Amino acid sequence: MGACSKRTLGLGLMAAVGMASASPSQAHAAPPKAASYELTFLKASEGNRAALCQFIQANWFEMDRIAVERGLMTDYRLLSSAETDADWDVLVMVGYPNPDGYAGITKEFDAIRAAHTIVPVNGKTLRQLGTIVASRRLVPG
Repeated sequence: MGACSKRTLGLGLMAAVGMASASPSQAHAAPPKAASYELTFLKASEGNRAALCQFIQANWFEMDRIAVERGLMTDYRLLSSAETDADWDVLVMVGYPNPDGYAGITKEFDAIRAAHTIVPVNGKTLRQLGTIVASRRLVPG
């Protein structure tokens, strides 16, 4: 990964951590504190950035909504890179009430995933819309 790539990834991490502490939902009711965050960076295939975001909202976030209701996750959000030449286009950030992140809820989330029916966007699924380029787990300092 080149210097520009590391800089872009680093800026994305800083933006995500900053956004974690400035949630509009906190004005209504404070969500449970996250003990860890998992960040997933995705690169959209050519011309599919908006469709990739729609896919994440219709699929990943539908499952995440259920996980939040069950106390498995604390929150989730989608951020887009403002840069057009970044190594990633979309960042998905998920908060977990445990320090193990997704690994701490795998069994329970697998049941949610098994009950979910994938909703294609423009007839395409994740494989056609983009790819995961990096993942990171962070814990509050």
